[in-house]
Amino acid sequence: MPPLDSRDFYEALQLAVSPVILISAYGLLLLSMTNRLGRAIDRARQLARDGSPGKTEQIAIIARRAVWIRQSIVFVCLALLAAALLVLVLFASVLLETGIAPAVAFLFIVSVVCLIIGLAYFLVDIFASLHAMQAELESERDGER
Repeated sequence: MPPLDSRDFYEALQLAVSPVILISAYGLLLLSMTNRLGRAIDRARQLARDGSPGKTEQIAIIARRAVWIRQSIVFVCLALLAAALLVLVLFASVLLETGIAPAVAFLFIVSVVCLIIGLAYFLVDIFASLHAMQAELESERDGER
């Protein structure tokens, strides 16, 4: 096996830039999702401490939302893992001088599909939170009458 040319190494770095950008973007998305999960958990704990009647339905909604947020986090983590493996495979293909285009394509597709699924769960949570807020505002309004 001939020694690795510096041009090959720079080519590998260029190939790895896009997945590295994906990793950074996925990390920021995960930060947002974990913050959202934390807020949902804090809200559920606050409602549980209050012990007011009618709060059990709100806690159930928040628990359902937490499951959706968790699912979105799981899928974005899988997308992140696939992107990290993609970087590794790209470097290995240059270092080992092998053509592994199918593996690269597969990992990229897995990463994007997991991202899409994670975002779909995230959207479900967002719609559910708006629905829960509307229900809470209506019950507050009805309680004032």
